[in-house]
Amino acid sequence: MQIKKILFPTNFEKLSLPTVEALMPLTGAGLEEIVFLFVIDRDEVAYNLLTGFDRELADEMRDEANLRFKEWEEIVCSHGVRCTHVVEIGSPEGKILEIAAREKVDMIVAGRRRHIPVDEVYLSGTTMGVLRRTSRPVMVYRHGLEEPVDNKFESILFATDFSEASRHAMEFVKSLYGATKTVDIAHVLTEDAFKHHSREEVEAAEESYHARMKEMADELRATGFKVFTHLQTGTAIHEMLHTSLDYSCTSIVMGTTGKSGFKEVWLGSVSHRVVEQANVSVILVPNKEKGDYD
Repeated sequence: MQIKKILFPTNFEKLSLPTVEALMPLTGAGLEEIVFLFVIDRDEVAYNLLTGFDRELADEMRDEANLRFKEWEEIVCSHGVRCTHVVEIGSPEGKILEIAAREKVDMIVAGRRRHIPVDEVYLSGTTMGVLRRTSRPVMVYRHGLEEPVDNKFESILFATDFSEASRHAMEFVKSLYGATKTVDIAHVLTEDAFKHHSREEVEAAEESYHARMKEMADELRATGFKVFTHLQTGTAIHEMLHTSLDYSCTSIVMGTTGKSGFKEVWLGSVSHRVVEQANVSVILVPNKEKGDYD
């Protein structure tokens, strides 16, 4: 797995040129190309019996997007990254998935809006729809709260539950070498996981988890990363968020299926809440071989 090509959908309000420039450290990990996408929402220019298809508005929006993208491309190309752009009419969610598959991108960058109720953002919003259906890693970019950093990929918190999804996410973490220097591997032992077990069983499980984390750390160190491990107890979301703050992590990487299944994770829980509450961007790595329009 390598991040050579990124899809960057934008409506020019949240994901803007500074966000694009924040991706430039990925050139050290092999980034070669960014595909910019602006979707003219068909609901804004749709045909109706009174006014018909608003071609004038659609053309105006298309022209404005093309002009902006040309300016962006000049700046991004100065970093040695190739750029193309796509402007199409349709459903934002559907077009993001369609273009991601057509362009064979390695990661999608999505925005996160803080001032809208969580259910509206994640259960019916474009970002949530893409996350549910895509087979590609999605970086949910965090706006505004974190302290400015030169490299948002420099120090990664890799949250693992030792599932197949987490293993897939670890392969993604390896692909960040060259942009990322430090990886903090974290696993949380929750009360629910051990409340029906004896102290001896809990201690045996802790030893097993320490050993598995050491294996993961050794594998990442062999790639070239500086690695630390953290085995904690408590509420998974709370501990993950505090770990990212305590160790000054600049982004979080998580798998998105886990043991409960994709739907359960997103409607229930840890990944969902970490994305919503984290002060940094979160990269979610689906454990799926096919998806989108592949």
